[in-house]
Amino acid sequence: MLAVPEMVEKLRDRIRSVEKSRRGPGEAVLSTGWPPLDELLPGGGLRRGTLVEWLAAGPGSGAALLAWKAAQQAAQEGGAIVVLDRRREVYPPALAAWGVDLERVIFVQPQSARDEGWAWDQALRCPGVAAVWGWVDQADGQLFRRWQLSVETSGGVGLLVRSGDARTQPTWADVRWWVEPQGAATGRRMRVELLRCRGAGGSGGVELVLDEWTGQLCDPAPKMGLAPKIGTGTDRPDRSQSHFRSPLEEEQRYVTHPRPLAAQLARATARPRATGTGPMRHRAV
Repeated sequence: MLAVPEMVEKLRDRIRSVEKSRRGPGEAVLSTGWPPLDELLPGGGLRRGTLVEWLAAGPGSGAALLAWKAAQQAAQEGGAIVVLDRRREVYPPALAAWGVDLERVIFVQPQSARDEGWAWDQALRCPGVAAVWGWVDQADGQLFRRWQLSVETSGGVGLLVRSGDARTQPTWADVRWWVEPQGAATGRRMRVELLRCRGAGGSGGVELVLDEWTGQLCDPAPKMGLAPKIGTGTDRPDRSQSHFRSPLEEEQRYVTHPRPLAAQLARATARPRATGTGPMRHRAV
């Protein structure tokens, strides 16, 4: 009779084998936007039609920034980005500074947890949406599973930024990251650990240093205790430039009612979006 640890490990191997069988042999992957993180993932990126969790170990961890870059990558081939902002913390002009076309972003400010859950579900199941990004404070297993089925149907990607408290909770996410802030003289330094990768039992970690002005990795990444090499004032974006004065500063485009959100998702669906090859192949028509 097998000892308990051996039995548990054997069951884990069987689960990984079953999960791997769901992956198509020629399935395209989606970059996270951060090459060091792509190297930790099987195939060099994320799968479309999946949920990805970014767990913040503490305030200012940078988890939301990392997740946003992945949303930009997902939208490169077309499709809208839906931002779920119940906290009302997202500042659209700051996103424009990172080169985001705000005309392709749908901002949603749910009024309650129930509205938020509904908005996530509707956005994730829309084939015209490339990525859904936002903070998720609470999600029970049933709701989480519904989101997973919705995004699997549409072929988009759901990027859930969550508190570190969720680390001990069950998940329906394909990939789960742990983002922990580190001390730095300038820039934003963080330690990113791959906690889970469905079908691969992935693990590993890497340290990143970001220039928050440009949304780029500092190159080269410095050793601990040294100031990172970042751009000077001359190559940082000028806040007086027109791309910072977005129409969103003059016209409120937040969505708080189900009908406006449904209408915007319908418009997004009418725009073609190619989402890779393989068994999970989706195109909005």
